[in-house]
Amino acid sequence: MTDYNFLMESRLSPAQFQLVNELSRTAYGEGINLYLVGGAVRDMTFGQAVVRDLDFAVEGNIHRVLRHLLPGKPKGLHTTASTWAAGQVEIVSSRIDDRRGSAELWFTSGVRAEITQCHQEIPSAPGRPPEIRPAMIFEDLKCRDFAFNAMAISLHPNSRGLLLDPKNGAGDLERQEIRALHSRSFWDDPVRIYRLFRFGLRFGFKVEEKTQRWLEAALEERIWSDLPAGKQAGEIEAVLREDYPEKVLKLYQDRGILLGLDRNLTRIAFDRFRKIIVLSRKSPGEDVFLLNFDCLVSKMNTSQRQRLAKKVLIDPKLIKLALNLDREAKKMARLLSSARCGIPSQAYKLLSQQPRPLLLYLLAYYPQAKIQSRIKNYLVKAPQLRAHLPETELLVLGVKPGPKFDKILERIFLDQLDGKIKTHQQLVQELRSLAGIKEPPAPPVQPARSGRSAKPTTIEKIAEASKQNKPAAAATPAKLANTPKAKTKHAKAGTESKPAGVKRTARVAEMASATRRKPRRGRG
Repeated sequence: MTDYNFLMESRLSPAQFQLVNELSRTAYGEGINLYLVGGAVRDMTFGQAVVRDLDFAVEGNIHRVLRHLLPGKPKGLHTTASTWAAGQVEIVSSRIDDRRGSAELWFTSGVRAEITQCHQEIPSAPGRPPEIRPAMIFEDLKCRDFAFNAMAISLHPNSRGLLLDPKNGAGDLERQEIRALHSRSFWDDPVRIYRLFRFGLRFGFKVEEKTQRWLEAALEERIWSDLPAGKQAGEIEAVLREDYPEKVLKLYQDRGILLGLDRNLTRIAFDRFRKIIVLSRKSPGEDVFLLNFDCLVSKMNTSQRQRLAKKVLIDPKLIKLALNLDREAKKMARLLSSARCGIPSQAYKLLSQQPRPLLLYLLAYYPQAKIQSRIKNYLVKAPQLRAHLPETELLVLGVKPGPKFDKILERIFLDQLDGKIKTHQQLVQELRSLAGIKEPPAPPVQPARSGRSAKPTTIEKIAEASKQNKPAAAATPAKLANTPKAKTKHAKAGTESKPAGVKRTARVAEMASATRRKPRRGRG
């Protein structure tokens, strides 16, 4: 039996896994049941290496969860931050649909999530949206498009990791087939025709026999031609987030259903998508959605581009960015090639102020070495340096977290980026300098003595004592008196009339002089 707790921990990205845990904790605190549903469960069950988006189903009002993420009652688009157990998480934007009871959330970490109230869609008169009724999780799953999307994982602490699969979607994944849940599936929601083709191309699955008959009947009746604008926009966005969007669009064109998404999709630059595919392979994990949108509208006139952007992108900031990518890229290319960006830190400061899709656009369409290297340094090298900033060393020096702390780390980061700090010793010296801490005094240097031993010999002690006109230590003459030469000199000295102290000093000086003249013999 599949361990879905292990799959969530191993297959989801760290940011996705954090979101799952935090939403699970929030829902439990509110006393409502939360489930991970749809594509994420399908992809983990099928063994996909990357899980694209996270879809959650709530048995209750979604605002009981959203109020912990967004301030007040969310309406429209927001940019805010939410404090979670693992730290502050910024929500770039959110799109709320109160009629369906759903909310799409985009986070700065790159995670996209949708939280939807469990519901049933009751078909109404043709041309009118279906009636939405609250429901429990099993009723919600039975109303979905295909069996492999009708699976859910419980996130309640008492049943976490339990798989709910009322339509045997896991069996369809094993057989690698796409199966609709009932005969009226395509008529209830014609966008499922596009989804079937898209999933079939992505996974290489065959269509189940009955589903194939239902599909052909729906295509013959051209029910795809009456899609609401919201459904059209959602499917266009889904196509542009595929790994190979040009193949999906080409398939739609070959099956004669492309114009059902938008009447202006008559001329598409399919070759232009190839550069974005190459970029995606070199930079895995990057969001190239806006670049794919630029490819889609490249052969449209200005009014057509603006209309489709408002339809698909909705957010005014995204619309402005998408429609001006080429113009802004030309300006940025000139700046990156100029002396203004001659130092890596200068290029970093310039690029840090630009939206990420613009940088990816430059990588895709501007092969000049300077532009490529400076953008890659910003996207690859700079994050690695930031991940290893010497925060611990700065704390050890006594600098407390705060504005000064952050300023020192930023200065260190820029110096490392410019190659001014290469060794750990240079790093410590720069940290002390920026923190205003003096270097510790160097230890005194002891003069080294030549020869085998650092201690003076007995003869050297005697010689030093003779220079200072002081008697040597008592033990020294005793040792010398036993030698034959010393006995002879003592005998001669006894016949002289000089005072005893003066005679002894003269004899010691004479012996020291003789010792210095005579070379020492080796031990061996």
